[in-house]
Amino acid sequence: MGGHEIWLGEARLNGDQAEVALIFGDNMRPDGSLDPKRINPTVYKPDGSTLKPAISSEKDKHWLTFSCAGDGCYTAIVDLVPVIITQDNEGYHIGPKYQYKNVTYSGAVVQMAKRILSVGDPQPELKEPIHGILEIVPRRLGFSQGEDAEIRVFYEGKPLAETEVKAISEKEGKLMAKTKTDNEGWAKIPLTVAGDWMFMVLHRDPTKKVSEEFDTTNFITTLVMEAK
Repeated sequence: MGGHEIWLGEARLNGDQAEVALIFGDNMRPDGSLDPKRINPTVYKPDGSTLKPAISSEKDKHWLTFSCAGDGCYTAIVDLVPVIITQDNEGYHIGPKYQYKNVTYSGAVVQMAKRILSVGDPQPELKEPIHGILEIVPRRLGFSQGEDAEIRVFYEGKPLAETEVKAISEKEGKLMAKTKTDNEGWAKIPLTVAGDWMFMVLHRDPTKKVSEEFDTTNFITTLVMEAK
């Protein structure tokens, strides 16, 4: 899987137009770009309906652009078209295991990224996942430097216990904290510096396999929030 992930970084609001940057890399540092054909974005509006944002590309990022027609929470989510990574005696390859000999590992990789934009002054308590098989839900919209971010991890709509959560600071460009969810899926992460933080979860499910193609599915999801 190369130690790389996607995240929704810089978010800009100009009037009723929002722009959110989709970035691929490691530890909140860009490293290459994505094939736009793999990007499937969705924005959830405050009333629960959805819209498809426009996509434009720069050297190391893609911009999602959409309209925010009223106050409330707008949740931008990107799903990537999955890939299959197979390992044999010669290394890692992109493709199903039936294409190779002496396979030691083969897994599908499903990546997702999420960011919530607040328009106006909504202060709801966020409780439920709205999209995706693996999703991180913050207890509330904003956190401050020096406090703990409280987040909850869901898998297939249910709280996911005893799963590892990593926290990366964009300012520091490195892993800042690592913890596990409790029995109800909650985790607390100390926000020691200001700026954007990425929370990341990897969950492997060996029950989701296709015998001739791959042996497990790896779900990777990220949530970016700002510590002010």
